[in-house]
Amino acid sequence: MNGKELKGALRELFEDRVMNHGDYTLVYAQPSGPGPSLVLGYRLTPLELVLCPVEVEHLLCAGTDGHRAATRPTAPIRSLDLTNAATVADTGTGYQVQTVTGFRMGFEVDEAPRILTGATAAESGDGTVVVDQGEDAEDFHQFMGHFMDVLDAYYQVPNNIESLQTLPANA
Repeated sequence: MNGKELKGALRELFEDRVMNHGDYTLVYAQPSGPGPSLVLGYRLTPLELVLCPVEVEHLLCAGTDGHRAATRPTAPIRSLDLTNAATVADTGTGYQVQTVTGFRMGFEVDEAPRILTGATAAESGDGTVVVDQGEDAEDFHQFMGHFMDVLDAYYQVPNNIESLQTLPANA
């Protein structure tokens, strides 16, 4: 299995589980701590990030396409948008997101992540596949910057110093 085949299998997984899947750009993300890997779907309109947890296992299939990745969700799919985002933060090496209901997840999006597939040593050496997502990763980082800027704008307190100065002292 190569990176292109694995990328296709991860797209299929996302498409099988997410409504309106064609509206999203996808990237693979690795958790910053313990937890499942993710296929992240993101879009600007409406501003949304979908976290689709996956466990990637290598499965040998007979057929014309050779090897194929079997994937399955390892946890519920989460959606983060302006109605439920509590925080979205750049950690320096990745991102930390939290919803108003308390769900929290940290993840990293690399240009060429090495994904453990469980392939035998004879098939790919160390049992990993590198997925080239350089352009997608760059686009995702720009998306996250935009998401953080929009969210920060919602939490901005208007500078109303003039109105505070006109209030009576006993108010």
